[in-house]
Amino acid sequence: MKFYILGTDIVYTNYPKIKKWFGRIDPRDFNIRDAHRIPDGQVFMIHESKNTVFTSIVDNPFPLITAEVRAVFDMYEPHIIYKEIVLLDAEYKKAEVYYLPILEEIQCLREESEFNLDKSIIKKGIIDFEKTEGRAIFRLGGFNHYYMVGRLDLVESILKRDVKGIGLTELVVYEGGQL
Repeated sequence: MKFYILGTDIVYTNYPKIKKWFGRIDPRDFNIRDAHRIPDGQVFMIHESKNTVFTSIVDNPFPLITAEVRAVFDMYEPHIIYKEIVLLDAEYKKAEVYYLPILEEIQCLREESEFNLDKSIIKKGIIDFEKTEGRAIFRLGGFNHYYMVGRLDLVESILKRDVKGIGLTELVVYEGGQL
């Protein structure tokens, strides 16, 4: 089985960039226990640009997904909590509705994984398949950054839809005592 980190494709440098979010959402609340602290239906301004492309996944500063991606998540994991967030470019009168998924956090990276010095970037991620508990989508545990990880079947289902700007980083899977 293959797994991928889901994010914004690096080719899309003109994805929506959120302004002044700090203090309105606390990243420590991105878990099932504290998700009720995140207000639903917030509107965030984005940096104005006539060239903004509303990608299907925005992964910075926190993950946001469109309704098309949410529909796939729900097919595979129907009990995900979502917070609706509207991204608005007031100058160019453009807006898009996104959803912040509150995913189950799973600590499944093996110690052989490779990171940068402060462990904020995964250079080579090795997942212990047994620890994924059969989940199709989850948050990678043990990081300040919110890494969304999707199983191959979920990723394929997303890519069959009208999506744009999705970046995938394949993870190595440790299964049955071997890589």
